[in-house]
Amino acid sequence: MWGKYLWKLRLLLTIPYLLFAIFIFSSIGNDRDYPNYYWLILAIYVLICSIILHKMEKKK
Repeated sequence: MWGKYLWKLRLLLTIPYLLFAIFIFSSIGNDRDYPNYYWLILAIYVLICSIILHKMEKKK
């Protein structure tokens, strides 16, 4: 049952990656030093998304 919705879940969980990449890489030339919590939030989000996708693929 989850197989046909898995690609939608992957797409939904990938959108914040793209927004973060656009946000960070669009302002590289501005010499900003981003705080470490930006990267920490991204790392936690990646970990949570990986766990969710792993569980969903096992249920498939």
